[in-house]
Amino acid sequence: MIFEKRLAVNLVLATTFLVLVLLVSTPLRVHAVIALLFLYALGFLVYHRRKLAFCRRDGVVAMLLSLYALSHLPVFVMDGYSWRYLSPGLHMVAIIPVYLMLRHCWEEIETGRFRNALEYGAFLGSLGGGLLAFYQAFWLEIGRADGFLFHINFGYLVGSLFFLQVALWPSSRRRALLTLGIALALAATLLSTARGAYFAIPIVLGGVAMLHWRRVGVRNLALGAVAFCVLAVGSYQFVPLVELRVDYTVEEITRTLEGDVRHSSGGRLRLWVVAIEAFKERPLVGLTYGEREALNESLVGTGIINPWVATISRGHAHSQYFETLATGGVVGMAALFFYLIFPCLYFFVRHSRQPENAFYLVGGVFSFAFIVFCLTEVALQHEMIGTYYGFMLVVLYVLAERRKTVIASPGHAESGIASRMEMRGKNASRGSLPRFQAWRRYGTLCSRSGGWVREARVAAGYQLSRV
Repeated sequence: MIFEKRLAVNLVLATTFLVLVLLVSTPLRVHAVIALLFLYALGFLVYHRRKLAFCRRDGVVAMLLSLYALSHLPVFVMDGYSWRYLSPGLHMVAIIPVYLMLRHCWEEIETGRFRNALEYGAFLGSLGGGLLAFYQAFWLEIGRADGFLFHINFGYLVGSLFFLQVALWPSSRRRALLTLGIALALAATLLSTARGAYFAIPIVLGGVAMLHWRRVGVRNLALGAVAFCVLAVGSYQFVPLVELRVDYTVEEITRTLEGDVRHSSGGRLRLWVVAIEAFKERPLVGLTYGEREALNESLVGTGIINPWVATISRGHAHSQYFETLATGGVVGMAALFFYLIFPCLYFFVRHSRQPENAFYLVGGVFSFAFIVFCLTEVALQHEMIGTYYGFMLVVLYVLAERRKTVIASPGHAESGIASRMEMRGKNASRGSLPRFQAWRRYGTLCSRSGGWVREARVAAGYQLSRV
């Protein structure tokens, strides 16, 4: 039967794999693949309409996916119903039927198979993106690797594969494969010369390491910091593209401190300033693109901006936050908090309560990366990136919640492991065990054929448990 639950789950599984593989390695836009799944999900929901059951959590997920589009409805109306305001948000709305279909197929979801798709898909995507980046940078000598995209977008997307594999690595049994994928994704990110992606690497890795410093340990944190410094210095010394980009950035910072903003970063700062001016004009919902262009032209000669800024189409602010502030206002910023920042907070809070559920960590790292990416580019305004972001968040959320249900099921091996780990943590807080001993290491999950192999490696003495 075409709308059988097992087939629906397999289609989502295949789509997840294809999205990661095709993301940066081919000219095919992955939102075309997701669009086919969207059409199937609509048919599935219609076919099973009498059996569908919804809960409050489903409404919350649907609302989060809708907020980008809903927050731009005012400017959509004010600018004569121009669809360019709604298009990025509607691509995220299209993920709602996929989510509802997964919820209806809850019992059919096998997290182990999806983990395989995530790991193999991210690796193959990194392999394709890495080879493409090396070919463009060293064979074609084009100056910066851009894949089949703008180099900044290429850097962000291949960077997302890097962070995805980093988050999967601690709980994986394919660490050698993921290590190679991480190296390829990192190399492609560096060759893209996207400075926003460069900055994200220490910020995200450092932030996650600090959140887990008790489990990681001070010694491992120090070793990680040294390794990162060695990698940074080595990249600067031996990769000419990185050297040129770093030198140019240092030059820009020096010129900015001297009051000279006639350069790329200075222009971006002026765009952020003029975005704030647009917000002041209409704080609630912001200005339309036409109004922003007119405002920019009127500010030339006032000392706030230079003539170059006035030539930027739509007053594009090169930051998701400032762009939303200018065209969206308070309403847009409130929506941005929920569709961009709230998912990250949710994943990390859940991970702190259930560290043996690896999907919470993966979701937190993935969403944290996009929070940083959006500092220096309007990443989610790109239709493919917005669709990819929404799709991956939904998949990781469903997998995390499904894994939570499996672990909590009576008689499940990991439920006993989790409860013992939690008790160790409580005992440590009372002083019966040094805190670093009880939480330095925590349970890791890995998938093997025939089921899940569970490892609970706790310094207090837990043994390997296999199911």
